This record gives sequence, structure tokens and C-alpha cells, in this order.
Amino acid sequence: MFPTSLVQYGSPQKAMHHSTKVDIETKRQKGAKIVPVYADEQITMGSTELLDVLLPPRAVEEDGQFWYQCVSRTPGTPSDLLRLQEQLDAELLRKGAREIGICPTRSELYTQCFEELIRQEVVACPERGRLLRMVQLEAKLSLSSARSCYESALAYGIKKKLMSSKEVSRLTEEVTKLLSKLSQMETVQQNLELQVPKLKDVGEAREKEIQQNFENEEAKIRKENEVLVAEMMEFIEVSIEEEKQL
Repeated sequence: MFPTSLVQYGSPQKAMHHSTKVDIETKRQKGAKIVPVYADEQITMGSTELLDVLLPPRAVEEDGQFWYQCVSRTPGTPSDLLRLQEQLDAELLRKGAREIGICPTRSELYTQCFEELIRQEVVACPERGRLLRMVQLEAKLSLSSARSCYESALAYGIKKKLMSSKEVSRLTEEVTKLLSKLSQMETVQQNLELQVPKLKDVGEAREKEIQQNFENEEAKIRKENEVLVAEMMEFIEVSIEEEKQL
């Protein structure tokens, strides 16, 4: 009906009235809060009532019946402590708790072990038991704060990793595009280099043709100039002879 635990519990009892269920739930809510060691409400409590507040009864519903189980009121003995240590070692081995790192199983078993020590101390000395309960709750708060910081740092790291992954993907895609463009430009360069000799031959042929045309035109103009000079000289000689005859 109830799971095994390192905390010593009494025999299961069936709730005969609905008020019992409400009372147990109230005690569980009180036990979940951090109460100062010298709170007047706790100082006036007896060890039995204080046990039900610091270590609330566990409850279960089965076949429509409400069952509850309170922690044992029996004082602890040295043999109980030795048996508790043996049970802790056996449960750690049976449930395969990890020896290092974060392990919920190991944490749960050590919590049960600490609660059993609180139970024994509350029975023997309520004040010392309240102090141990305060130490346990403070340790839980510190662990919860450390876990929150770890989860926040982990979430930030994952966020940064995702951002860097996206940036890497973008840069990889951009590099791929640039490499493709570079390959195209190299192909264009190779084609142009292949065209250079042809263009050079065409340019040289064109230059020779222009040079030849220029030389032919120059020779033609020279011939025409020589003809004009000869005609002019002939005309001058005719004019001189006519003057002599006059």
C-alpha cells in the first residue's frame, strides 16, 4: 500500500471521518513551510504533534478508502542507527544510485535518512529536532537555488549554442555561394585567357592591314604629288620660254 522508506512509520490506519483527511492535508502544508525555531506555535506543541508537522503523515486512497500512516513515536537506539546505515547502503546498491554527479535516487534516499534522524531527535529532544529540520530546509533552499542557477546557465548556453549553430549555418551557406561564384569567375577567366591569343592575332593582323593601307595611301599621294610637281615645272618652263621670245 505504502512504498518502503528509511523513515520508521507506524501501522497504516483507515480514516473514519472526512475531517481526518483535511487535518492531514493541513499538517502536510505546514510541514512544507519554513517555520522559525522559536515560533510560539511550535514551542507549545508536544513531540507527537510536532512530529506530524515536521514529518507529515503520508496518505493514499485505495478502493475508495483513505489510509494514512504517521511516523513512529518510538525513540531511536544505537542499533536503530546501525540498521539505518545498513538499510541506506542496501537501498543505494539495490536502486543503482550513482556515486558522483546529480542523482535523484541518491538524493531521495539521503533525504529519507535525514528525516529518520529528525524523527529520532524530535522524540528525544524536540528543540534539537526542530533545529535539524531547519538545517534540512535551508539545505533544500540552497540546493534549489544552485539548481535554478545551473538550469539558467544551461538554458543560456543552449541558447548561445543554437544561435552559433544558426550563424555557422548562415556563414557556411554564404561561403558556399562565394566559392560557387569564385568558380564561375575562374571559368570566365580561363575562357578570356583562351581568347587572348586569338584577339592578339586579330589585332596584329588588323594593325598590319591598317599599316599597309596607310603605306599604300602614302605612296599614292606621293605619286600624285610628283605628277603635280612635274606639271608645275613644265608650266614654269613654258612660261619662261615665252617671256624670252617676247
